Amino acid sequence: MNRVFEPSGYFPVPDGTEVSAFLNGTDVTQNDVPWNALGAMSIASGRIGPGVVSWIHAHPVLTQVTYVVTGALTVRMKGPNEIRPYSLTLHRGQAVLTPPGTFFQLDNQREESAEVLYLTSPSYVFDMDGDEVAYDDAVLIARSWAEMESAEFGLPDLDPAGKANDRAAALRRLQRRKFG
Repeated sequence: MNRVFEPSGYFPVPDGTEVSAFLNGTDVTQNDVPWNALGAMSIASGRIGPGVVSWIHAHPVLTQVTYVVTGALTVRMKGPNEIRPYSLTLHRGQAVLTPPGTFFQLDNQREESAEVLYLTSPSYVFDMDGDEVAYDDAVLIARSWAEMESAEFGLPDLDPAGKANDRAAALRRLQRRKFG
């Protein structure tokens, strides 16, 4: 594959940030990336503008690495076995690992944008049906940690087995769309 890949066409995603999924074989908008080009992973570029705080969200079935390319970013996380969330501040060249089922939030309370790379395994799946989201590997939880606490850190629709079944169906739909 004699080609250079770079982020383009950033779009807002439901968590409040912007993403360019530029190396994801399961993305039907990427005709130049073969279906299994990266095996069981994908790479996207993200932008978190000044003052942007994402929704708290989780990935029930995938692991994500968030790597800061420019700027700085605070990542708040709470794993399934942790009592309270914690914060990590990342600067250029640093990364965090978010295992499946971990609540996390990206917070850029700075005056400059943060640019990041998201590396996920397995590959990130996002499926649209017209204007509606048919499937998303990310599950939005709450806008704030106070809102989460008032719900006693309840887990909406994070059953990994159920999400894995929904994900497999979305992958079949995407593969049919990509290959006709």
